[in-house]
Amino acid sequence: MALTVTPLTPNLGAEISGVDLSVPLSNSDFDTVHQAFVDHSLLVFRGQDLSPKAQVAFSQRFGPLMIHVLKEALIEDQPEIYKISNLTEDGKPVGRAYAGQYWHSDLTYEPQPSLGSLLYGVQVPEVGGDTLFASTAHAYETLSPAMQGFLEGLTAEHHFAHAFRERPKAKTGSPNHLEERPPVVHPVVRTHPESGRKCLFLNEGFTVRIKELAPAENKAVMQFLFDHMTRAQSVLRHHWQDGDAVLWDNRALVHRGVDDYGDDSPRHMHRTTIEDTAEY
Repeated sequence: MALTVTPLTPNLGAEISGVDLSVPLSNSDFDTVHQAFVDHSLLVFRGQDLSPKAQVAFSQRFGPLMIHVLKEALIEDQPEIYKISNLTEDGKPVGRAYAGQYWHSDLTYEPQPSLGSLLYGVQVPEVGGDTLFASTAHAYETLSPAMQGFLEGLTAEHHFAHAFRERPKAKTGSPNHLEERPPVVHPVVRTHPESGRKCLFLNEGFTVRIKELAPAENKAVMQFLFDHMTRAQSVLRHHWQDGDAVLWDNRALVHRGVDDYGDDSPRHMHRTTIEDTAEY
């Protein structure tokens, strides 16, 4: 079957068919996938059968992989795999349950943040547990020229611990590592190194403040930007099926899980995270 790319919304996402990620892609097929990734920011591969080793091998073709700070949620002999799971074994969590139930971009609290993430659905709920994605490139492009100009040159502080403040469910199984990552600073607007599009680079999960603004200004400006980024016109909702592999561009979107399922609906997923080595 030939590789095909089918857009999912006008502003974000495409489904890739005719690809088996469990074996190495030819250079030609990978080039097509890579270009689709740059063009659409999010790619859905249905019906995959991915071992941790195969997931790591495919992810590494985009760049070096990052090891998550929450070590207890990693696969012991494949630490590039971060487990998002509400399963337990012998009464202990298998991975990180109910992770990311807030808008965020993965690992913006790192000095060198993430280029992209690949999340593989090993076992997903029959109903619920969707993931929402929103284009920060489209969000920037639909701001007024005056607001675009205002944001240029501003910087924002990101901190891992920020995601766990006032989010009781997010704290489950993780607070021991909150202070292992000190705050970092990134530009509020970044130019995507491959597409050339300008993107908003802040999120409600990890962004503490815009450094150049007063506290009252921060509250108003950041809330406006968070609301603007996640308008219906910018959002894609992915309904998971077992065997889905979803690759997304953390430079050009934010995402969040939907907490509408419980422990009686198993949700077990494997994530790899690709480092962004570009200069901004």
